[in-house]
Amino acid sequence: MHTLKTTASSSLALAEGSYIYSIAASSPGSFAAISSDDSLRMFDAAGLNHVSVVAANTHEGVTSLKSYDVGQQLLATGGRDGKVKLWDLRKGKNAAVVVAMETLNQAPVLSIACRTATNSLVAGTELVSSQAVVSIWDVRSPGQCQLQYVESHNDDVTELQFHPTQTNLLLSGSTDGLVNIYNTTITDEDDALVQVINHGSVHHAGFLTERTIYALSHDEVFSIHPATDPDEQTQEPDPVQFGDLRQPLGCEYIAQLCIGSQGPYVAAGSTSDRRLDLVPLVSNPSWHFDQENLWRLPGGHGEEIVRSVYLDEQSQSVFTCGEDGFVRAWKPDDDKMEMEESSTKTPRPKAKKGRDKGRFNPY
Repeated sequence: MHTLKTTASSSLALAEGSYIYSIAASSPGSFAAISSDDSLRMFDAAGLNHVSVVAANTHEGVTSLKSYDVGQQLLATGGRDGKVKLWDLRKGKNAAVVVAMETLNQAPVLSIACRTATNSLVAGTELVSSQAVVSIWDVRSPGQCQLQYVESHNDDVTELQFHPTQTNLLLSGSTDGLVNIYNTTITDEDDALVQVINHGSVHHAGFLTERTIYALSHDEVFSIHPATDPDEQTQEPDPVQFGDLRQPLGCEYIAQLCIGSQGPYVAAGSTSDRRLDLVPLVSNPSWHFDQENLWRLPGGHGEEIVRSVYLDEQSQSVFTCGEDGFVRAWKPDDDKMEMEESSTKTPRPKAKKGRDKGRFNPY
């Protein structure tokens, strides 16, 4: 086990009792956060200072935040008002909405996804009038949806993600228990649906690799599935069913799965023990959790739940936010790491700051 220590903590000048829902990269060295007061705020990664309020009221009930283009400083947000907005942060405090879209029947937006290469912005909605819709817009023509999938889910759409390399593949997950993969170049909804996974009420889902999909339910059940290729006739491997992760990982909830340069990690939290663990998920020789090399964030967010985790490769830090209304920055505990290294039978040189300090680094 390795340890991370808190290097900075900030409430981002939010009112007491506020939750921070999500954080996302807004530009190199800067991050954005959405919170329960419906604000969108930016902060500097170095010390979590230089906080600025981009918008005090982004939506009537903000729900989603994603980086659209970090280099161009564009952020996407979605809300319960049925709107999806694209924000240009290059004007600092005068940041403006450059594109705005609205869902069918103003259905509340619960999830969004972005694909800069195809100018695509996607929203997944709550179930309204017996419909839960996946809407796809070309941001250059925001007045009309490019595509809508209205029959593939029959409950809230809680997750959306594009394939890491194939620009035409889109994943959606829902509380109806299904994870769907669509080919967005096909307009007919039935034909566009190329894979369906039945998992259970989906909290998070996404692509682990180009050929692997994960699903995490609201009751912490986790599974890994092969991404099928309709053009190939080969027999796909069976899915790996991990079941409820709380007992095997010694946690009370799973915040999310994050992927860094060293691979994927499951962020497993415990409010009673006041900690968060980043547990490596490795595929060799078969998919399993390497608990001996987990990274522990002692203290976590106290007795409150962690809502979002971001692995920042640039600053070699981990950022977390949660229901305590704080953002925290974490880095490896150098003193602890030196003790661990000195206890091994084969002496190793002291790890330099900023270098890889073990097989699994969470950034």
